[in-house]
Amino acid sequence: MESNKHTFTKKERFVIIRNEGDHMSEKNIIKLFKESLKNKHTYIPNLLTASRLVGAFVVPGLFLTGNIPGAIIATAAFGATDFFDGKIARATNGYSEFGRILDPIVDKAFAIVPALAILPSMPMLAVNIGAEAAIAYINSKSYVNDGKPKSSFLGKFKTFCLFPTIGLGYLSAAVNMPAISLLANAACLGTLGVQALAAKDYYKKAKEAKEENKSVTVEQEEVKEENQEKVLEDGISYEKEKEKSGIPSQTSTLEEQQAINPMLEAIDLDQLPLEQIPGLIEAPIETSQDKPKMLIRESNNKSGN
Repeated sequence: MESNKHTFTKKERFVIIRNEGDHMSEKNIIKLFKESLKNKHTYIPNLLTASRLVGAFVVPGLFLTGNIPGAIIATAAFGATDFFDGKIARATNGYSEFGRILDPIVDKAFAIVPALAILPSMPMLAVNIGAEAAIAYINSKSYVNDGKPKSSFLGKFKTFCLFPTIGLGYLSAAVNMPAISLLANAACLGTLGVQALAAKDYYKKAKEAKEENKSVTVEQEEVKEENQEKVLEDGISYEKEKEKSGIPSQTSTLEEQQAINPMLEAIDLDQLPLEQIPGLIEAPIETSQDKPKMLIRESNNKSGN
C-alpha cells in the first residue's frame, strides 16, 4: 500500500524487472492477489483499501439522489480508510505487494469519480482532477521502468488534503452559500499546490529509480561478460595443459581423424597385411571362417581397451 515502506536491494529489483516484465499485467496482478491471500493479516488492510473503490461510486450516487448529508459522511468515512489500512498493515505485519499496488489505484478512483459528479457545481475541482491524472501518469511510467514507485510524505499529505476538499465541494454544491463556496475554492487551490509538489517529488523519485535500474543492468551485463571471458580463458588453459602433458586436444584429434579417414577409405584391407597399416591392430578376439578379424583404432594412451 502507498503508506507502507518496503526496501528492495538492487539484485531484487533487477530480478523483478528481468523476470516479471510487465509488472501491471493482468496475469501478474492475479498472481500477487493469490500470494496476498496466504497471509491472513493482509485481509483487513486490503479490504479497507478496496472499500474506497466502492466509495468512489457510493458517494456520487448519494449526491445525485439528493442525500447530501449521506454523501458528505460517506466521503469522510471512506477517506478515513486511507489512514487506517496502512496503520493496521504495519501493526499486524499485513503488508502485501498486491495491497501496495491497489492503494494508489483506488485513491485515484475515489478522488476523480466523486469530483466529476459535482464538477458542474464546482468547476474549480477540474484543476485537482488534472493534477491527479498527472500524478497517475508519472506513477504508471515508474511502474513500467522500475516496478516499485515509492510513496512519500508529500504524496500522503496530498491525499489527506484532497478528500476533505472533495467533501467541501459537495457541501458547497448542497447549501449554495458564498462563504462555503469561497472556502471550497480556496481548498481546491491549496490542494493543487500540494499536488504540484507531490508530482514533482514522484517525478524525481521515478527518474532516480530509472537511472539506478540502468546502472544495475549495466553491472549485470559486465558480470556476464566477465564470466564468459573466464570460461573462455579456462578452456584455452585446459587445451594448453593437455598439449603440454602429451594428450592431444579436441581440435588436433579431430584434424588427425579427418586426415586419416580418406587414407583408410583408399586402402583395400583384404589385399594389405595388417602390420603394414599404421595405427591398426588386431582385436584379441577369436575369429571364425565366415567372419573376418576385427580391426580397431589403436588407442593413443596404450590402455589396451
